[in-house]
Amino acid sequence: MDRVSHRVTRASDTALRTRFAGTLAAVTGGSSGIGFGVAERLVSLGARVVLVADDRPRLAAAAERLGGHAAGVETVACDIGRADEVTAAMAQLLARHGPPDLLVNNAGFAVYRTFEQSDPGEIERLFEVNFAGHLRCTRAVLPPMIARGSGQVVNVASVSGLITLTPNAVYGAAKAGIISWSRALRIELARFGIGVSCVCPGRVETPFFDHDTFRRRRHRRETELTVPMPVVVDAILDAARRNREIVTVPRYFGWLSRAAAAVPPLLSMQHALLRRRVDDLYRS
Repeated sequence: MDRVSHRVTRASDTALRTRFAGTLAAVTGGSSGIGFGVAERLVSLGARVVLVADDRPRLAAAAERLGGHAAGVETVACDIGRADEVTAAMAQLLARHGPPDLLVNNAGFAVYRTFEQSDPGEIERLFEVNFAGHLRCTRAVLPPMIARGSGQVVNVASVSGLITLTPNAVYGAAKAGIISWSRALRIELARFGIGVSCVCPGRVETPFFDHDTFRRRRHRRETELTVPMPVVVDAILDAARRNREIVTVPRYFGWLSRAAAAVPPLLSMQHALLRRRVDDLYRS
């Protein structure tokens, strides 16, 4: 972690502990990557955490790494891309633990293919996991959150929902949908004392990029621009603590998205870069 990020983390420790110690958090995609990083940080702050993920062995291993039951870590196995599994898993979570104080909708995946190259099954799966799954998990916990009069939902989207990035058009479309839904949901749920935040990270080196299509692609210099995991984790928790609406990580992605829309030459440069990425894919 760089020095600036380290100062941010140290400065926020007391405030984050005050906010999250003793609370219950549910984290989807919590067995690896950003989800595991968020869970690990929450446990260190004194929160109880329920990890939600579809890979049972990886889920059990993640819980063990975090300290298991002794550390207040529980698991619920669920493929959020399947409506029946979400219904069963969220009912189990609520029956065992009650409504979470914090729901982090983080689970997701992408492939490095153009829309034309993706078969219908893959397109549907991308949509179900990256968009519909977030809605399902949130809808399941809302009634008891509303009855209690409190709660916080953080949706982990992506800068690809703000800035056109491809070849992964369906993933970007799903994340754009998450951003739009988060903004509307925030307005709808304010009357019930429930906050909604959306965090849009740049590229973070996680198992997200283990998919074979990412491994086979030609290396491009822009893929070297990554965001350290601790910076993203703290941005997610700070967004929850302060009930921030939209957070980009790094912050300049927010400026870039607005500048690209307002300055035609910047938009032309971006599109030229993306066309080269697509050309590389078809050449390979």
